[in-house]
Amino acid sequence: MRHVSSRPGAPIVGALAIAAWAGSPASGQPVAEVEAGSALEEIEFESTPQTLPGREKGPRQRPSAEAPAPREAPESLLLRDRLTGDLFGARRWLEDRGVTVEAGMLHDLSSPLAGGVRRRLNSQSIFDANATADFATLFGWPGATLFVDVQSHTGRQAAQDTGDIQAFNNADAPNFFQLYELWFEQVFAHGRARLKIGKLDANSEFAFVEHGGEFLNSSMGFSPTVLGFPTYPDPAFAAVLFVYPTDAVYAGVGVFDGSTQDGIATGPRGFRTFFADDADEVFIVAEVGAVFALAGGTLPGRVGVGVWTHTAPFGRFDGGTDSGATGFYVVADQLLWRENPDDPDDEQGVGAFFQYGWANENIAEIVHHVGAGAAWTGPIPGRDGDVLGAGITVAVLSDEPGAGFGDDAEIAFEVFYALRLTPAVSVKPDLQLILNPGGDPTISDALVGTLRLEIVF
Repeated sequence: MRHVSSRPGAPIVGALAIAAWAGSPASGQPVAEVEAGSALEEIEFESTPQTLPGREKGPRQRPSAEAPAPREAPESLLLRDRLTGDLFGARRWLEDRGVTVEAGMLHDLSSPLAGGVRRRLNSQSIFDANATADFATLFGWPGATLFVDVQSHTGRQAAQDTGDIQAFNNADAPNFFQLYELWFEQVFAHGRARLKIGKLDANSEFAFVEHGGEFLNSSMGFSPTVLGFPTYPDPAFAAVLFVYPTDAVYAGVGVFDGSTQDGIATGPRGFRTFFADDADEVFIVAEVGAVFALAGGTLPGRVGVGVWTHTAPFGRFDGGTDSGATGFYVVADQLLWRENPDDPDDEQGVGAFFQYGWANENIAEIVHHVGAGAAWTGPIPGRDGDVLGAGITVAVLSDEPGAGFGDDAEIAFEVFYALRLTPAVSVKPDLQLILNPGGDPTISDALVGTLRLEIVF
């Protein structure tokens, strides 16, 4: 309808969506040769850094249809939660009309301090900009949201220096500049259901753990046993449905483009390439779970179980082929302690997570995965926004002769301290000890350090 675009804020979102559709490559190009049945060698699926602004996880309780309240922008740079503040009133003007614009970047310096493949300094950066349009404010359409996200990565992949299979740095990726996500979501049935359609990151909806968000190791974000998971750096076109039959129970299912198993990177692709592509492989995942709260409702927790299947052919380590792959995972989050339990807005406290994943040892390099950790927000008096974390992730490797591993498992220990210099700027020193990197006995155990700078614009 022609008159719709005259609403304030609508031209901005519409232009972003059209540009994203038209600007994507006209056809997906294979970026790796994939042997029949083997795991992808060059397309690595990792957990995107979880702290980039505006990129929220899918809710595990009934979502609210209310529009978020506009955020205040303090005058002082040291108090702003976004470095650019209100942009001379432009941000507040857009938010009053239902459009929220976020941007952020991170820059990593990392190097093995001992062991690994080689000792050299590695540098890489991610920039992310996104816009969210609340259709209730824009058009009087309750429960509808449009999200557009553009992301870029530059730098060398740090795991090349350690040889680890789990990817100790979740920023690792080939260099890219792409439309990362573009989706429409509708909440309906009085908040008991939501449907999301478009290009999206599967890890924003499935297999994530809330209290693992500050960690750098990719396996803290989701279990590496999930083969062909459409996540960073290759989100994919999908349809996702979640239902909330009660306030304590949720269930969701997602159907994603599975072209990555054919060696086609879905990250640089637009919607039209999905519909025009001859490949019919899909990745399907379903998760059910329950949310609860201990200590009189002050300590929220969650447990979820997911099952996934990929319809593409996978090569077996014995030289044969399987017509698809299937596995499952378990995730759990629990807030263990709160410094101020009577203040729901105070995030200080200790939260822990656990995850387990399984895949078929005949086709999967990582057969079992166990991960666990804890993060303490506000560990030092007067440093309420700092976060101290420690965790472990264990990847049990396939013992099939054709898999080629000399060790049974790779184990990574991680500890970090996120120092909030201002609400918009943080520095995170991170140290990881990686035992049996890549299951290769010729690679020494690696001690690797990373310094991450994060800025919210």
